[in-house]
Parts: sequence; C-alpha cells; structure tokens
Amino acid sequence: MARSGFESLDLALSTVIIPSFSAALCIESSAFESLVLSIGWNDGLAGELPHTIDHGVGQPPKIRMSWQGSISDLMCLAHEVAHAVQLQLSAGSFMPPVARETCAFLGELALIYWAKQNQTDLAARLLQVWREENQRYFGDDCALLRTALAEPESAYSYRMNYPLARAAAVVMWCAGADLQRLFNAGSEAMNLLPLARIADVVGLSQNYLPPLPLPDTDHPAIDAYRALGAMALLDIDFWNGESERRIEDYYATLLHHLQNRTAFIALDEVRRPVGYATWRKATGDNTVTLTRQAAPFGDHLLLQKALERHLGQNSDVQAQHPRSARQEQVAW
Repeated sequence: MARSGFESLDLALSTVIIPSFSAALCIESSAFESLVLSIGWNDGLAGELPHTIDHGVGQPPKIRMSWQGSISDLMCLAHEVAHAVQLQLSAGSFMPPVARETCAFLGELALIYWAKQNQTDLAARLLQVWREENQRYFGDDCALLRTALAEPESAYSYRMNYPLARAAAVVMWCAGADLQRLFNAGSEAMNLLPLARIADVVGLSQNYLPPLPLPDTDHPAIDAYRALGAMALLDIDFWNGESERRIEDYYATLLHHLQNRTAFIALDEVRRPVGYATWRKATGDNTVTLTRQAAPFGDHLLLQKALERHLGQNSDVQAQHPRSARQEQVAW
C-alpha cells in the first residue's frame, strides 16, 4: 500500500486539501478552512465504502471513512471533502447525482494539480491512482451505463453516474471553468456541465484514412500529391473546415504552403494522417504563426506535440483563431 506521507487525516486536511481546494474554488484559505472544520467525521466500518452524509439545511455534512494514510486514502479524502463542501455551498439545494459526482472528481483534480505545483513526487503517485481508478469508472461502470441505455428495464445502479461525471470534470478542469459556480449551483448544476461538448467528442468518427506510404525520395511530386490529398480528406471531416472554399483557391493555398515548407501532416503509429497544420514565417526571426490546425478525429494533442517536434524548440509559435475574442494567442 503506497503511503501518502500523512499519518493523520487532520494533517492531510491542513497540508494539502485546504490549500488545493481554496485555490481551485477561489475561496480565501481561512474561509475554506472554516467550511472544512465544520464537517463531521466518523470512522468507517470494516468493508464500508467511504461516503458523505447530508444532514439537511443548517446541519454540517458528515464524512465516514477510515484513514490508513495511503495515497488512495488521500484521493478518497479529496473526493469526500468535495462532496461535503458542495453540500455546504449549495445551501441545501438538491444537486443531481452526475453533477454531484462531477464536483467530487473536480476535488481530486484540484489535489493533483496542486501537488504538481508543490510536491511533484506526491503528484506522480496521485496520478497513478487516478489512472488505475479510470479502469473501473470507464470499464465496469461504463458497461453498466451502456446496458441501462440499451435495456430500459435494467436495474438502476448509482455507479452509472460516474463515467459521465468523470469526463465532465476533466473537460471543465481543462477549460478553466468557474468551479465555485458549479459547487454553488444545486439543482441548476446540470446546466453548467459540458454535456454537449462531451457528446461531440464521443461522436467523432473513427479514423478511416489509409496509412501513407514511406516518403519516395525519387519521386517527390508523388509525395506532394499524397500530402494534398491527405490534407483535403482531413478538411472534409473537420467541422471548421476549408472544404467550402472554391477549389482553385483551396488548392493554391495548400500548394503554396507545400512549396514553402510551411505545412505539416501528423501521422499516428501506423502512418494514418490524424491532422495537419499550416503556418507563416516572420522575416528575420524564429517566429511562426499557425494559420490552420485541423484534427477531425480528436487527435489535437498528438498534432500539437508532433508539430512542436517538427518546428523545434527554438521557434516562437503563435496561433491565429479567427473566431476567438483575441485574434492571436500563444500556442502550446
């Protein structure tokens, strides 16, 4: 059993839970400490799962869990404290289970993020627990949810809420959402969850493109035509695509980038195209401005990492997003 380094629950609360939560929820540390100190605590019974009990408006919630000082205990503590704080901040307004568990998973992410900034060894061990638990949440629990969707007569299990809640927590954390607003929301919380965005990601089609052959050094023109075809196919599937442009303008733009070596196609492990980027170079320095990034199958991170390696660490990379409030944003 991996140890957290916190032999007492009180030490874990004061050392990592209170500072990580107060930062994530933008609540002044002393005010957040008061919320935590008002929580009631009971040791969990043998074999009993940790849980938080709502005693109603005006009564502090109570957490039941045993503390052995393991990394799993620390992650569990973050989860249950998030439940208790959500109950306090929403002031008795009932929160649907998916939103309630989203708050709890955001508590875990707040702890991990704080540890990455302050205790990197602890962060690595917390991340290991997070990944191990993903196997349950997106494995058995996801199977329960799929069965319920396919068979309306199947029995309800609370664990059906976990896959969607965990996905929602990750999306909200990565987007920098207003977490305190969610914790306060109570019965309105479902309106704040990024359900449409999750549905969009789940609905992305699988990569159907064939692998690209290895570069043909004897026939570079063939490679260029293959690259043009690959970028066109990627654009056809990309929602914010260029496939609506006049064909001669579209072709001329891509050909210009190929001729100037300002186009890059990212490939997966079997050489299927997963996305492409184009850019323009500034005169006299290493600044490049990305003019397009298209990854229709959801491989945005793979595209960015591959592009970063291709351009090199010495490049100052800017990204243009025409639909953004800011026209230029730093990439990566």
